[in-house]
Amino acid sequence: MNSKDLLALLDEAAVAVKKALETFDRWSDGGERPDQYALDQVADSAVLEVLTLSGLSVLSEESGLVQGDTSELVIVDPVDGSTNASRRIPHYCTSLCVVDDKGPSVAFVLNLANGERFHAVRGQGAFLNGDAIQPTDCERLDEAIIGVAGVPPTGLRPRQYRSFGAAALDLCSVAAGRLDAYIDPLAHHGVWDYAAGVLICQEARAVVGELQGRDLIHSDHAARRGPVAAASPDLLAQLGVDPAIDR
Repeated sequence: MNSKDLLALLDEAAVAVKKALETFDRWSDGGERPDQYALDQVADSAVLEVLTLSGLSVLSEESGLVQGDTSELVIVDPVDGSTNASRRIPHYCTSLCVVDDKGPSVAFVLNLANGERFHAVRGQGAFLNGDAIQPTDCERLDEAIIGVAGVPPTGLRPRQYRSFGAAALDLCSVAAGRLDAYIDPLAHHGVWDYAAGVLICQEARAVVGELQGRDLIHSDHAARRGPVAAASPDLLAQLGVDPAIDR
């Protein structure tokens, strides 16, 4: 399947989630696991119904690995920012990323609250609603507006912090110049939270890394990482992270 067809497939899967949630009314109900909402299960069913027909393997936060017929893997978070969604905070998305033997190749993030579409294809740039995006030119920590997962790390003194609660959208905000950087000081994210955002950042020419220097892209459902992104290498270094261009 070529990149154009893959991008169309990811778009179709994300739209399926959006449609499945249009009539959903049990936003605060829990799911089968303590860390899950009913909305996550509904979204997962919708996205799998589309993706499994393609023959691609799927790694989902909610249902784990579904083995397909090809070597390509779709890493998917049916709803990133589930807690936001459960409380009707309009900042949550569906995040999908195709990974092949060279790493992330196609990424798509649909903001389920406002309809914004971020996408990237390896070597072809990053886009928001079809328009090319790029990060800011920020190089100084004391001038930076930084997105953070959870509690801000001690010892870092940016201009300001923001904590929005959806890693995929936060990384896209770095790519689009809305944030100067993003950091997960808890190193608690699964690969589905950030895989699409990482490719979108890289294609927009932002820089990414991992809090402890580990590979960001993997297929281990249990593994957790600390993704970090910044508008410039200098800013990433001031966050205490080396760039991981090929990770």
